[in-house]
Amino acid sequence: MSRWKLTVVTAFVVVALSGCLRFDANLSLSPDDTVTGTFIVAVREGTGTQYGTSDRAMSEDLWADYPAATALAGARVSDFHGDGYTGISVKFTGEPLATFAPTATAWGVARVGDEFVVSGPSNSTTSPTAENSGTGAFTGDLSQLSDARLTVSITFPGPIASANGSIQGKTVTWNLADGPATLDARGSAIATQDPAVRMAYVAFAVIALGAIAYALAGRVARRQS
Repeated sequence: MSRWKLTVVTAFVVVALSGCLRFDANLSLSPDDTVTGTFIVAVREGTGTQYGTSDRAMSEDLWADYPAATALAGARVSDFHGDGYTGISVKFTGEPLATFAPTATAWGVARVGDEFVVSGPSNSTTSPTAENSGTGAFTGDLSQLSDARLTVSITFPGPIASANGSIQGKTVTWNLADGPATLDARGSAIATQDPAVRMAYVAFAVIALGAIAYALAGRVARRQS
């Protein structure tokens, strides 16, 4: 596993975090420079018990030290359970794009003209400290976590011009546990309609016109009979 890192500066820094960590960021960018999305922060079920706490409490502490947590203080936090992980789901709507601006130590999103640009380091901590190195304590280095699941997905309003992640439609996804040192993506900030939606509208219009033509033909036939 590559040596990407996630900010963890709570009491759990001083103990070995042997359970799996799940961190998923799903962001949807809007043309009006707002962001809607969900963060999932969770640990393998039972991990918290090993350290005298609950899985949810452990996840809350991990989230509290994530850079966006303070700015998203008004987000809705709920329980998360799935695929053997327990933690929290943090949902937010219409947050200012500035909340997610890139920094020298963390990836983020900014608007440049008619495009949204994702840039910055995929890790968000400094290197392990000398005090923690070699002690078995968790230093923030994700290579110490077994099978950590760490993903970021960002959906753009319009077409994606370029990205160093996996592109599917208008969404780019990165695996932070085995991915690039920096996140890079550029996509249109102008909303465009999905081709499938356009085809559905066309099909509906054709069906509607056909129904109208059929009804008119029936009316004419009745008059002539």
